[in-house]
Amino acid sequence: MTKNDSKIWDFDEYDWIEHYDESMRNLKRLHYEETLTRIPELASAKAYELVLDIGTGTGNSAVPFLQMGCHVVGVDPSERMIEYAKKKAEQYKDFFSVLHVDDPFLNLPFSNDSFDVVVSAYAIHHLPDPDKKTAINEMKRVLRSNGRMIIADTMFKDEEHKLLALSNYHDLEDEYQPLLKIFPDMFESECLDVVMQQIGELVWVIIAKKGK
Repeated sequence: MTKNDSKIWDFDEYDWIEHYDESMRNLKRLHYEETLTRIPELASAKAYELVLDIGTGTGNSAVPFLQMGCHVVGVDPSERMIEYAKKKAEQYKDFFSVLHVDDPFLNLPFSNDSFDVVVSAYAIHHLPDPDKKTAINEMKRVLRSNGRMIIADTMFKDEEHKLLALSNYHDLEDEYQPLLKIFPDMFESECLDVVMQQIGELVWVIIAKKGK
């Protein structure tokens, strides 16, 4: 989990984890179900491919991949959320495993070239921009040749757009949401081919492909 002078997250201390799935689905601005359902298609995922789900939480972002026959490894810093994810894992037997990792974006405990797809949904906004760059490099490291990286989250055009959104959506917290003005460039600087897909007013998906 990223820690810095101004923002510290400890999801295990939150009293709403048991209502996490319902809360996410009820936030209409997130287009939560639509986004999670579309991510495997945007990733060009295929059955039996190996998927890494960073910030898997209660496992919701893993389920659409599992339903199409992918093998998924989910990592998350919250032990309490992982317990919920493990209950979902029981439905998919040998196809879904879940691991506790303190800094899942920044210190992935996997070898180079391990995964066909790396996905993260509604999680990267916890990282300040310098850590986002580190995370992209780390995700690229564990991707195989021709692997795909899929990042979905609330994103803003620039700081002015972010301030406007914060004033319009009172449930929206001021976190480290990616800015479209600079975020795609972080992938391109790693020599990744980038395509962007808008899902809702504030929700974007970045699809970055690693070359051979």
